[in-house]
Amino acid sequence: MTKQADDIRLLPNDLQSLQFTLPFRTDEGAKQDFGRAVIVGGSASFVGAPCFAAESAAEVLALAGEAAMRSGAGTTVLALPDILLPALYPHLRYSAAFALPSSGGNIVFDEAAAKKLFRGATSVAMGMGMADGDAYSYARLLLDETDATLVLDADGLKCARGIGDFGGRAVLTPHIGEAARLTGLTTEEISARPAEICRETARELSAVVILKGHESYISDGESVYVNRTGNGKLSKGGSGDVLSGIIGGLLAWKVQPLHAARVGAYALGRAAEFSKMNAVSHLPDDIMYCLPLVFDELQGVMRLGGEGADSPGIPD
Repeated sequence: MTKQADDIRLLPNDLQSLQFTLPFRTDEGAKQDFGRAVIVGGSASFVGAPCFAAESAAEVLALAGEAAMRSGAGTTVLALPDILLPALYPHLRYSAAFALPSSGGNIVFDEAAAKKLFRGATSVAMGMGMADGDAYSYARLLLDETDATLVLDADGLKCARGIGDFGGRAVLTPHIGEAARLTGLTTEEISARPAEICRETARELSAVVILKGHESYISDGESVYVNRTGNGKLSKGGSGDVLSGIIGGLLAWKVQPLHAARVGAYALGRAAEFSKMNAVSHLPDDIMYCLPLVFDELQGVMRLGGEGADSPGIPD
């Protein structure tokens, strides 16, 4: 049985509670008003299938980049190892590409390249398919020399303990296995106290943490929210990359990290609920196509002051 500390009161992460989390977007806004989301990831170090690895890395970054655009970012930049750049070109629909130095197929740190990449960025999502790439050095420079906010997922989470204190400027998105590596606890220990572990980890790292699962827990080290949107359609590789892109897109236009994490978790799950595709055949792309319905719903509640009526465009 799941237990929680006596002083934890789980707060709902539902439509009504999210009504004040997003700023209104005016018709007069231009793309530069809504920020630049940078997506960093990819590796060619997978043994035995370099062509497949290159194509997979490109698709992962493109997936996250489109999710960022559909979640409000004005522009997006996809950064990956230089040797993978040709594989990315067919996937560039709305994003710019940036080649980072690599060795053995993994991203290596280059200060000049990092500063150029992060110039003008308002958010950076890092870690998807990154393998042994140097996430730490890029994250450290970002936090020390820019005002951008950070999303760490997948392989990017390996650097979290090395950073130690994110100063409230990061969202970490571990599933239970990644949370075990991050905390040094077993998955059984985390499963027994998910809300408490989520809050403790967020507090220790001065970051927002989303502990992903059938029920996702979200904490800034103080409050703990539980998100219950979603279904079995999310149990496919790539869903977490979409989540990172959504959060990165929200952070790009200056949504606060806790709000961005909450809206991101809600939106990912709700998009899966809106999707008409069956769970067997469902792909992360199908989530993307349903994100506009979710943001219609969220903006409708904001316009109506949280009365809960369906907004235009939301099917019964």
